[in-house]
Amino acid sequence: MMIMMGDFFNLREQQSSYMSKTKLSVLINLANSDGEVDESEKSLILKIGGAHGMSKDEVEDLINDPEEKVDLKKLSNEDRFDTLYHLVHLMKVDGEIFDEEIMYCLSMAKKLNYPLEAVMDLYGFVHANVKLTSEINKIKRKYVD
Repeated sequence: MMIMMGDFFNLREQQSSYMSKTKLSVLINLANSDGEVDESEKSLILKIGGAHGMSKDEVEDLINDPEEKVDLKKLSNEDRFDTLYHLVHLMKVDGEIFDEEIMYCLSMAKKLNYPLEAVMDLYGFVHANVKLTSEINKIKRKYVD
């Protein structure tokens, strides 16, 4: 029985690691959509990676060599919304919003099965240095089953 439990926790850990790398790869691709990952974008990606239990070296390796193809279908509804939130946050964090970032964000929202309205709802409440948790949670409830 111990082996089975150990296998279960190992599988959960592998799935969690996969989810973290998948979400970070989406963010890294957005950050790089204007041709470079600037320091404020990198800092946010490092914080998000750290919050998902990844080391700084793991995140930096992923920044240097992001996954090209990400399987968004494996993300839960909660993870899909969090990814969309982080996409919008990352787009705004450096204070400059480029057409490429907007197009990538809208494209990823569509792939995450969110309408343009979801991006626009988040856009008004996501700020580089302020987290309006109650407003974000209202939006989350609106779109997460």
